[in-house]
Amino acid sequence: MNDPLYVRLGVTPSASAADIRRAYLKLARVHHPDFHTNEADRQSNEREMQSINEAWAVLGDPDRRRVHDERMRLSQPDPLATGKPVPGRYDFVPFDDGDDEIDPRLLEDVGVEGTEVGRSVQLAPVVCFFGGLFGIIVGVMVNLTFLIAVGVVGLVLAMLGFLAAPAVAISRSIRAERDR
Repeated sequence: MNDPLYVRLGVTPSASAADIRRAYLKLARVHHPDFHTNEADRQSNEREMQSINEAWAVLGDPDRRRVHDERMRLSQPDPLATGKPVPGRYDFVPFDDGDDEIDPRLLEDVGVEGTEVGRSVQLAPVVCFFGGLFGIIVGVMVNLTFLIAVGVVGLVLAMLGFLAAPAVAISRSIRAERDR
């Protein structure tokens, strides 16, 4: 209990807020200058009460107490820091001690054989999307429900094409792996 604020109130740093309050009130009743009639006692207790009030001002406020405790913790020397050098470990063996890493940016971007998708299959969802969008816009402008319906169908087909493309690529990749 080397922290002077906690010592003044007679509590430990781990004391609860209620314990600190109880200790403060107990000391205030004993040392308040109004309870002493002798002038020498009065001045002595007035100085003591100022000291108690200073401690209470910090420890009675949870935020100020937290800051104070953190400041005190940081000012204490680290018990593990002895100042002696720690011997190194010589049994460490790196996982990969070679310098033969390949930069992936230098590799060619070659797909897996047998997974190629035709250009028309790749462009079909894009064409359906823009065709459907065009059909809806023109259909609304000229008030043709048939053209609006064709546009909606185009957008639905485009959405299905965009969702199906990864599944098609994965299935072709699996099939190509199986055929090897």
